[in-house]
Amino acid sequence: MAECTCESVSDKGDGRGDSTPHCGPLRAGHDAAMSGSGCVVRAFGQTDVGLVREANEDSFTMAELSKAQRWQGGAAAEWSTTEAGVLLVVSDGMGGAKAGEVASALSVDAVLGGMVRAVREKAADGDTLRRVIEMASEKVHEAGKRPDRRGMGATLTAALVVGHTAYVAQIGDSRMYLLRGGRIGQVTHDQSYVQMLVDAGVMTPEEAEASPRKNIILQVMGQQTVRVALGRISLKTGDRLLLCSDGLTNVVDDNTINAIAKPPGDLAKASNALVRLTKEGGAPDNVTVILAEVA
Repeated sequence: MAECTCESVSDKGDGRGDSTPHCGPLRAGHDAAMSGSGCVVRAFGQTDVGLVREANEDSFTMAELSKAQRWQGGAAAEWSTTEAGVLLVVSDGMGGAKAGEVASALSVDAVLGGMVRAVREKAADGDTLRRVIEMASEKVHEAGKRPDRRGMGATLTAALVVGHTAYVAQIGDSRMYLLRGGRIGQVTHDQSYVQMLVDAGVMTPEEAEASPRKNIILQVMGQQTVRVALGRISLKTGDRLLLCSDGLTNVVDDNTINAIAKPPGDLAKASNALVRLTKEGGAPDNVTVILAEVA
């Protein structure tokens, strides 16, 4: 896999601001690098149905893997990353009836369960995360064979924090951002039809934002075969990681996200503010946010 390294750029990214730390795009591959000594991760998450959809098809989880300790809400979690690591996952479901809810929940639960089992056998790394996601997608595929769940799928973006390293995996277009030194950079690379056209030089980022086809994604959890995009970030004290569904990023631009979510603001207050701002912008979709900080 390609290692993600942060750099200052003015001619790359998504067209929403210059001189942002940029990591990516993520690529499929293998990584077994040592993660070094541990750190503490504080994290808060929430999901909201928005103002238009009748049901919430987003799912998320945050967990410390060595104790299989899953965040249950309330105050922000605080976990050490020295043992088996901390897992952060966001998934955005799609499909008729309640199939989207099933796909995202199953994706999240299968990845969490797979990682908990995996760390009992050996130390986890990016390759472990990739294999677990592939197996989780197979479970979604099997569950989708029921007539009432045909065509269901889900995006999935996950961060496994082990020591001072974050392994980042993606299927679809749910995003992860790195907030560092007052700036924001998109770590993931949207696996979408319009992003493909932007990459090919056929469409500008501005045209992609306005395109009626922006919601067409190139792969989802539940396909017969998925190719997990995988990357790695070396973390620094004070870094923040933001994982979110496109319900946030379709309404709130990156610079505004950075202004609200950057340190030293309270994690819960910042997450609440992002959801509130999305609702003020109409919230046509479900919105999910995980905001984590390295201490």
